[in-house]
Amino acid sequence: MKTNTILLFILLASGNFMFSQVAKDTLGVNYIYAPNIFNDNLSPKESWEIHKAAYIKQLKSKGLTDDEIKRSMVTYEKEKIEFIAQVKEQQRLAAIQRKKAAEQRALADIERMKADEQRKLAAIQRQKADELRKLADIERKKADEQRGKDGIQREKADELRKQADIERAKADEQRKLAEIQRVKAEEERRKTQEWRKNAENILIKNITFTNQSNNNIPIIFKVTSKTNLHIGIRAHISSGTTLIEIYNSNGIKEGELSLNSKSQSASLEDKEELKYTSGSLDKTISNAEVGEWQIIISSQKSEGTVAISVAQDIKSTMDE
Repeated sequence: MKTNTILLFILLASGNFMFSQVAKDTLGVNYIYAPNIFNDNLSPKESWEIHKAAYIKQLKSKGLTDDEIKRSMVTYEKEKIEFIAQVKEQQRLAAIQRKKAAEQRALADIERMKADEQRKLAAIQRQKADELRKLADIERKKADEQRGKDGIQREKADELRKQADIERAKADEQRKLAEIQRVKAEEERRKTQEWRKNAENILIKNITFTNQSNNNIPIIFKVTSKTNLHIGIRAHISSGTTLIEIYNSNGIKEGELSLNSKSQSASLEDKEELKYTSGSLDKTISNAEVGEWQIIISSQKSEGTVAISVAQDIKSTMDE
């Protein structure tokens, strides 16, 4: 329809030009005949022949003689080439417009596909949300059955959900911390494997504080040869203070690790949000003194764990 309208406009314009000479004919007036008959199914020549036949018919209806009609057609035929060229150009432009329209439709189809995919994803999310709402509705229904419609049990259920969310957040945080600890442990294991082939363990000890009383725990181990000594200490406490000291066989301090939990001065409500206080000590002592060594753990109102490992090189430093 759009193509036909364009062609009609061209025909009207060309008709004005062609029939500007009609004044010489016996018609006495400019006459234009441009029927709306052109479409993509007709060739330019077919369009011309249809238009020509309609024009001749119209001239005859005005009562012109054959000679007058022939004179009018001489001028009319001169416009044939231009008319056909214009029709071809309009058809070419129409083909370009159709191609552009097809491309636009293809792009629109792609956008619709994207929109459909987004709707599918949204539907999945809505389904998940519906499932969660159904679970919440079940809990609310149970609360309604137990306490009627006063809303008391529903408020408790809502509070429990809030607490569950808090606990899940805590659990997520603990998992993150555990992953960090796991990575650190892997790194420590990798490091220790490098010298473990040439070392032997002489002490492995795990100590747990299950109360908040004061403790003073000595741990004794023997160094039998003058070698390199490797001491590793890991400590985690949730309350109180803990001091870990290392003494050689001559009673000289070789190192210490001190932990002071932040929760010791916090209120009971704030303690729920506090994390463990952790610390570590890795020490290598060259030409360690032969004899009894001590690791003394002193704790005050402390709860937590301490892990100790002591290893020495198999080859004596005196042999090197």
